[in-house]
Amino acid sequence: MMANEIKKSSDNKSERAEEPTTAFKTVQFFQSFEEMEQDELEWLAVLSPEEHLHHAVSLIKRVFSQQLEKHPKIGTDIHFD
Repeated sequence: MMANEIKKSSDNKSERAEEPTTAFKTVQFFQSFEEMEQDELEWLAVLSPEEHLHHAVSLIKRVFSQQLEKHPKIGTDIHFD
C-alpha cells in the first residue's frame, strides 16, 4: 500500500496511511572503484570499536545463518586456548 492511499479500518472509518518512521538507505554512485573504496574506508574510520563489532557479528550471523538455524547453541561460547 502506498503512503498516500486510504485504508479502511475495522470500524469502516477512513484513515490515511502514515509514512514509515525508519530511515531509508541512500544509493550512491561512484565514478570508479577506487572512489567507492575510499568512501567506504572513510566511513569505517569514523566507526567506534563497538560499531565495528556490531557489524562483524551481524555479518557472521548472515553468513552462517543456515548453520545457526540447525545448531542454535553453536558459537555462543568463546574459548581461549
